[in-house]
Amino acid sequence: MKNLAVIAPNLGARSEIFIQRHMEDLLPGRTVVIALSDKPPYCGYWKVDSPTLIIQDIVARDKVVSQTKVSLKKQIYQAALYKIGFRKPVRQVKRNAVDDAIEYFLVKHNVGAILSEYLDHSLDYIHIAQKLNIPFYAHAHGYDVSLRLKNEEWRKKYLALNEIDGIIMMNEYSRQALIKIGIKEEKLHTIPYGVLVPKKKEYLKKGSQVKCLAVGRMVAKKAPILLMDSFRRAVEVYPDMHLDYVGAGDLLPAVKQYIQAFNLHDKVTLYGALDNGNVLQFMQQADIFLQHSVTCFDTGDQEGFPVAILEAMAHELPVISTLHSGIPEAVIDGQTGLLVPEGNSVLMAEKIVKLATDIKLTQHMGKKGRIRLEQCFSWEKERDSLLSLINIT
Repeated sequence: MKNLAVIAPNLGARSEIFIQRHMEDLLPGRTVVIALSDKPPYCGYWKVDSPTLIIQDIVARDKVVSQTKVSLKKQIYQAALYKIGFRKPVRQVKRNAVDDAIEYFLVKHNVGAILSEYLDHSLDYIHIAQKLNIPFYAHAHGYDVSLRLKNEEWRKKYLALNEIDGIIMMNEYSRQALIKIGIKEEKLHTIPYGVLVPKKKEYLKKGSQVKCLAVGRMVAKKAPILLMDSFRRAVEVYPDMHLDYVGAGDLLPAVKQYIQAFNLHDKVTLYGALDNGNVLQFMQQADIFLQHSVTCFDTGDQEGFPVAILEAMAHELPVISTLHSGIPEAVIDGQTGLLVPEGNSVLMAEKIVKLATDIKLTQHMGKKGRIRLEQCFSWEKERDSLLSLINIT
């Protein structure tokens, strides 16, 4: 039997649980992994028990002694980034060393299909798959079908994806965006993310404090300040609430400043970045899930299909979020949660108060969300759809 190769920029990124699931659970025992890096600070939070090829290590082994004053570490880093099209390296490594190693690895492990994570990252491996006559599927995730599409050069590069076997989209919103730039419709396959479904939730007792939860990197497209502003306004109307916020990022100092400015220390607890297991424990205890996703003003970066929202639905949490990217394809407004326009923190605050003051409605929406999750967004459904498409034997 043939094996599956999963190619990704990162191995062990804390936020990329969806990629971890592809590597570990899509085809257990028959998967090999190729990644650009597995090193901290961004990577290294989890590993896979399968044959693995790290491109950064190849570059280090085949380094060329620099005749400049640029550090070897920077040479390795930039050379590795060059291989996925980010920038020109200071020094080239041994000609074709990376390609040769990848080809050998794929042949050695009898690879019969490739699943490559992120469309921009996938472009650099198409020629290898074609040379070895291996079916090649690229999986979109978020920035690669939002931020990248704002750039004309990337839009032109993406046309090469018409030559591969299939492009996997996580939502219909992004699928339509690729059609507009010239990607053939027959190449595009919408397969939403899937998550594991936990045991049934134990609901809060009447009169207990309402626990809100937010999970996500504190970056522009997650709009943590707008989320904090919504919660602050809601607490002014209904004080018996608390927000647990899991996440870290460039905007964390601004969030801390906001909490201090509005004296929210007793209403908001920041936990920083946590492993997925810890996040799921918070979901077991929460009542309402909050996420204020927006299109980044400076770059146009957008969410793809937020896994945290799906995990919240699996834990019977009603979701209060925004009309952004693929979120309305997961959360049915008025049934499994409440959605507001991007940037409208006042209306989001009203929605928080609405659920916080109506526990029966909160629980009803949470149960409806779980049912929808089980029907449309379970890991089993995603796995079966991916395997049916890739059809590896």
